[in-house]
Amino acid sequence: MPFLYANLLLDVERKPGVNSYMYAVIGVVVCIIVGATFIGLVLAKIRAAQKPDNWLEVNKDKPTKKENINNVAQLANLNAEEKRILEAMCKKFNPRNLEYLIRDKDSIRDLFQKQYEDMKLAREDEEKMQSFFELQYKIDRAQASLTMISNAKAIPVGQKFTYMDGDKQQWTLTLDRIDSQGIVISIPQQLYMSDKKAAPLSKFVVTFKSDQGLSYALLTRVVRYEEEKSGKFILIASSNSTLTAAQRRTSKRRSFVVPCKFSSVKPIKQGGAVNYEIGEKMYDGKMHDISTGGCRFDCQIPIKQGQYLNVEFSIGDKGPFQVIGYIVLTTKGTDKDSPAYVLHVKFLDIDIAVKNKIATYVYEYD
Repeated sequence: MPFLYANLLLDVERKPGVNSYMYAVIGVVVCIIVGATFIGLVLAKIRAAQKPDNWLEVNKDKPTKKENINNVAQLANLNAEEKRILEAMCKKFNPRNLEYLIRDKDSIRDLFQKQYEDMKLAREDEEKMQSFFELQYKIDRAQASLTMISNAKAIPVGQKFTYMDGDKQQWTLTLDRIDSQGIVISIPQQLYMSDKKAAPLSKFVVTFKSDQGLSYALLTRVVRYEEEKSGKFILIASSNSTLTAAQRRTSKRRSFVVPCKFSSVKPIKQGGAVNYEIGEKMYDGKMHDISTGGCRFDCQIPIKQGQYLNVEFSIGDKGPFQVIGYIVLTTKGTDKDSPAYVLHVKFLDIDIAVKNKIATYVYEYD
């Protein structure tokens, strides 16, 4: 059998056509391999160029196309009217690639500023102005989602936290640093000396709002408390913490301090509608922030959540405005000299013109 096999090999070698055929087959195979490798490299480069960051960097200065608008509209979950306004803005002002632009806070603001001034000059009706502000908020929220903080170590030093103790009293804490000890948080001396602080080794939650406007909750554990040589009182928390985004608000908020007045309200249901009976007696308060959806103010009266209020206030030289609201939360202030109750109010009945004036103030257009 081996002898026969050897003879067959010799027969193949004696046939010159066989070698040519084999070389041709090998050549074809090599060509296929080289071609496939080349195509693979080309596809890899195309995929790399199509990655979001690379694609945006390459195309950031190109004018906005309909495809870019559609992608942003989908990202921001725009309705038909909001998308129409966005398309009109891009057609009128011809901005560079919108998908890149929404990552640039200043550039996107400039675009909306131009649109606002154009709509104001054209004396657009209140409904269109309201849609414009709702569009801007959705774009802001989409922008925040693209720059979301992914873990506790990415929180910037100096970030202000809000901590609520068991008595619903709010405290302002500050991120001092993150080092080998863990998350080092500066706390008020009053909290440090009190029994309201979270106990060592216990879990606690602080909330904060990033510069992009996205709200977060940080769940961590107290390691220990210390008074540093500098006189600073600190809380050292575990670096093994859970950070979650919690965007609950549906409108942009701006901090300011202005006096306000409020009175009680009795809701009266009539058929399918609700009317509000406003009490005559007015009380003084101090407003600390506002949005088109609600506000926060303090007063000296311990009003529980679940109550209806009529709130009156002015913004600059505009007003007074009147809004019916509902207390969603009542917390205690931290000022020992002037103890106050902080009311977190959700607006229920607000005139569209007042809503647009608040939005104008919040976005600092006037």
